[in-house]
Amino acid sequence: MPVTTFASMILAVIAASGLTVLAFAQFGILKVLPALIAVALLARWGLAHVPGDDEPA
Repeated sequence: MPVTTFASMILAVIAASGLTVLAFAQFGILKVLPALIAVALLARWGLAHVPGDDEPA
């Protein structure tokens, strides 16, 4: 993994953490938590293993 990609990933995680804390402070946990769960489930689905796609062409 190139250094710029790694650095961008670290900055994205820090920005997402800050945005989450800001959302908790503004809207409260009961409004933000369902959105966080939905984003986590979408990320899990998007990064899931695709069995038929890993074979050589």
